Amino acid sequence: MLTDIQVKSLKPKEKRYSMADGEGLSIEVFPTGKKKWVLSYRIEGKQTRKQLGEYPEVGCKEIRKIARDYKAEVSGKSKLSHHLKQVCDEWFELMSPQWSSEKYISTVKYRLDYITEDFLELPLDEITRFQVSSKVKEIVAKGTLETATRCLRLLNAVFNFAIASGYTEKNPCILVGELIPEHEVQSYPCLPASEMPEFFRRLEQCNAFPITKVVLKLACFTGTRISELLKARWDSGEIDFENKVWLIPAYRMKRRKELMVPLSPQVYDLFMALFHTRSDDGFIFKHTREPWKHMTSETPLAVIKRNGYANEMVTHGFRTLFSTHANESKLFRAEVIDYQIAHVNKTTKADKTSKIYNRAEYWPERVELMNWYSNEVEKWIV
Repeated sequence: MLTDIQVKSLKPKEKRYSMADGEGLSIEVFPTGKKKWVLSYRIEGKQTRKQLGEYPEVGCKEIRKIARDYKAEVSGKSKLSHHLKQVCDEWFELMSPQWSSEKYISTVKYRLDYITEDFLELPLDEITRFQVSSKVKEIVAKGTLETATRCLRLLNAVFNFAIASGYTEKNPCILVGELIPEHEVQSYPCLPASEMPEFFRRLEQCNAFPITKVVLKLACFTGTRISELLKARWDSGEIDFENKVWLIPAYRMKRRKELMVPLSPQVYDLFMALFHTRSDDGFIFKHTREPWKHMTSETPLAVIKRNGYANEMVTHGFRTLFSTHANESKLFRAEVIDYQIAHVNKTTKADKTSKIYNRAEYWPERVELMNWYSNEVEKWIV
């Protein structure tokens, strides 16, 4: 740090020059003999300079206080300059690569747009709890309680991100969830096991493409998510016939962790039949009109609807059926069943830091589980 004696002794030169005082503050000496205090600082990633006064009118001790006060003021304005829209975009850009499906990404964007539409362009610190609660009340009034819950959860995540990033000090979403009445989360429609023989009888008799029928059978046999199944490829090497394993890569999984699916004899045979009739090494389940793409999830769902199960069964229902039937059998531990279908029970899951993820955990039990369940499904098909 400079002293008044040092600043006073600085002589003019042919060109302007400066001497640093510290923390971005310096004294600039001009050829005319004038001496000016200059503060250099960064705001929103940009380097900026500000003249704060002249020496000797403003001495060393006084200018440091002026500089500190000015930086505090600028810092406050910087926070105010962060608008909700730009923070939403930043949060979305950071988080979206972790999400496994385009449909989910679109859903998140829609929900964020929905809850923020009345205050999206405002600075963060101008958004009040009243504004957030008013929007939530509006959504609740329409009877869409689950939508209100999910929208508020996303907005809360954005504000927590903003606080962690230093953009704001407050989160107007706090306690707003108290305005949403208690409600039962709506589960996916799912047929009971007793009705599955009739389901497969209708499937065999309907005029759907054979490949679509295979998709529905595999979805039932394996309990995998329909997106994980439909995006399977031959050239990825994920179907390992030698070791009787289907290794679903992490980038296709909802939780971004690869999943090993034991190939039961029935599943092995279905995949082998497809392998022998493949046209290339791309997607296993091709789009009928655009074979370079995979089949869409709407295709098997449409078959379910046409067969008379529009409000009784969906493709995700096969996962519910798998979990329910296996748990009710009392033959397998619940954690083994959940692990196999990559399902996390939020009330019982272990701390993420407690152990390293092991894709082969419970493997012998999972092989037994998949073989047992395939035998059960085979009874329904026959």
